[in-house]
Amino acid sequence: MKKIQLLFIALFISFFFFSGCKKEEFIVTFNPNGGKGELITQHFTQKVAQPLMANSYKNWGYLFKEWNTKPDGTGTSYNDQEKIIVSEHLVLYAQWIPTSGEFTVNFNANGGVGEMESQTFEAGVAKPLSSNRFYYDNYRFTGWNTSANGKGKSFENEQNVSITSDMTLYAQWTPISNTYFVFFDANGGEGKMESQKFHEYESQKLDSNTFTRTDYSFTGWNTKTDGSGYRFSDMQSISITRNIVLYAQWMKEPESCPGIPTVKDHDNNTYNNKLPL
Repeated sequence: MKKIQLLFIALFISFFFFSGCKKEEFIVTFNPNGGKGELITQHFTQKVAQPLMANSYKNWGYLFKEWNTKPDGTGTSYNDQEKIIVSEHLVLYAQWIPTSGEFTVNFNANGGVGEMESQTFEAGVAKPLSSNRFYYDNYRFTGWNTSANGKGKSFENEQNVSITSDMTLYAQWTPISNTYFVFFDANGGEGKMESQKFHEYESQKLDSNTFTRTDYSFTGWNTKTDGSGYRFSDMQSISITRNIVLYAQWMKEPESCPGIPTVKDHDNNTYNNKLPL
């Protein structure tokens, strides 16, 4: 009887365990978003990657581009038949590219100065963006962006692109840091060290000392020859805001002590000649 009870308990636990571990299913719904066709659904198993169904929608005068979680394309994008993992019910909207028509790209200096003419693109026809002609004093041009703050879509200067709508591209700028040099002086030593270039406020290690001085040991650098200025150790990380000269600092090595003299007697015994205290 006891064995039967244990068997029933084991069967109950197994049923509860396996039924509790059943993976959940989610549904992806495909929306033609202006295209021709009915809504289509696809089942996905939790935590299991599988490819999206191939697009079957058509839209006269447009080419299918991709899927997006928002109709206007501002959500998460997925390529056709991309392999994905779904963790919730999802609606994907077809995104379309016009096959005809013209679109205009306007260029904004975004703090810079100068003028640039708008550029016209034919739908689906790729060509390079116009080269930047804006200028911003003490700044370097780094590219274009669909947002003034640089958080939109980025484009390189003269990048080859295909435009599917009118857009404004904002010039992106980064400050140009001043360049300074550290000059190394042997300060009584010998050898040669090239000057070292630094960018303003950017920290980097000083070059390792290569100067030598007979009977002296190198102890570091100083902004003054006599060591009364600012001190720096060899290969110390520093940042500078002007050109500076660093002078090698030296410490004289102690002289070697002569050995204790010895004497020998007539029996050839050796004695040291150290005087008693």
